[in-house]
Amino acid sequence: MPDPENPELALNDWREVAHQEWLRVTSALREAGTLAPENRHQLQRLVLAYVRFDIAAAQVMRMGAVKLSTKKVPMLNMWQVEMRAADGDATTAEMELGITPRRRGAVTKVNRQQKRASKADAYLVKKA
Repeated sequence: MPDPENPELALNDWREVAHQEWLRVTSALREAGTLAPENRHQLQRLVLAYVRFDIAAAQVMRMGAVKLSTKKVPMLNMWQVEMRAADGDATTAEMELGITPRRRGAVTKVNRQQKRASKADAYLVKKA
């Protein structure tokens, strides 16, 4: 999680944060039995949404959700808008991948190829 006091660190260290998120998400999908190569781009979108959210959240904590415009009128901080957009993107990707417990039952487990039995396997089976 980026440090709100040092947002430059968050901007510079996003690859490490992305790597940690990638490992976390892939291990969750592996445990659920839904990790497949076809999910790569959806995983990438999810991890980037997490990183975008973390960077935007650090900026919002540092600057505030509302700031003054050039005409001294209060306006919404653009980082707040980015944070909301990243949240929406992450929520959509989580639902597609079945990461949230509510959606986990809706996704189909990946069919792993079964090892074919050969004549040698039958020969090696112990007879009772």
